[in-house]
Amino acid sequence: MRDRTRVALASSNPLQRLWHFIFSKILFSLPISIRKKYYQGNRYYCPICDTHLSTFIVLHRHYHLFCPVCRSLRRHRLSWLLINQLGLIDDLPQKMLHIAPEQSLSSRLKSVPGLEYISIDLYDSSAMVAMDIEKLDFSDNSFDIIYCSHVLEHVPNDYRAIEEIKRVLKPDGCAIIIVPISADHTYEDLSITDPLERERLFGQHDHVRRYGPDFVQRLEDTGFKCSVYETKDIAEVEEIDQLGLPGDEPIFVCKK
Repeated sequence: MRDRTRVALASSNPLQRLWHFIFSKILFSLPISIRKKYYQGNRYYCPICDTHLSTFIVLHRHYHLFCPVCRSLRRHRLSWLLINQLGLIDDLPQKMLHIAPEQSLSSRLKSVPGLEYISIDLYDSSAMVAMDIEKLDFSDNSFDIIYCSHVLEHVPNDYRAIEEIKRVLKPDGCAIIIVPISADHTYEDLSITDPLERERLFGQHDHVRRYGPDFVQRLEDTGFKCSVYETKDIAEVEEIDQLGLPGDEPIFVCKK
């Protein structure tokens, strides 16, 4: 929290970032029923919480587009659509590992009958188990589905983390991995530890690298076979605005 505050105060618009922080704390402390009533409408729709909305809201970063009801972001809604499009939770029972769980997706996945769901995070107490992605305390071939979104850019040894994901994935399982692609080629420097410098170079105070399209090579170097899905492969053009989806977010679907 101290690093986040320091970065916010050093930003070009610290008052706006402070206001967004206060507003989000107040908004998401309200009961869901109140949020649903206040933001009800017909223009937009969140497929995760199944809510018709008058608007998505911008907080912290302009590209997020929060659902005011379930807190989902653009990439979460796109991931949920892909999970259903691929039929990953149709043939149950299945066992799923969710790394660094997002509240909106976690709540929805926990409610799926027949899905044995486990979430982990090294620091976030909302996860079911405290665990390091670089050293997963699970047996080989444990999970049918693994979901890991916007985690690897925080991890010192991302190769080791990818190898661990592959190790605990079943031979016929599927791992969905998402990272922000924001460079022409992947750039990292673990010697940079100052939050302000990380924000400047990597886009966020707790990132240790920027990924480029060559990220797929990192996945394949560990032995994964990868398919890359983009928004246009998952949703119709007219749905991008209505569902608040990203225009160009690649999702990497990995199999052994």
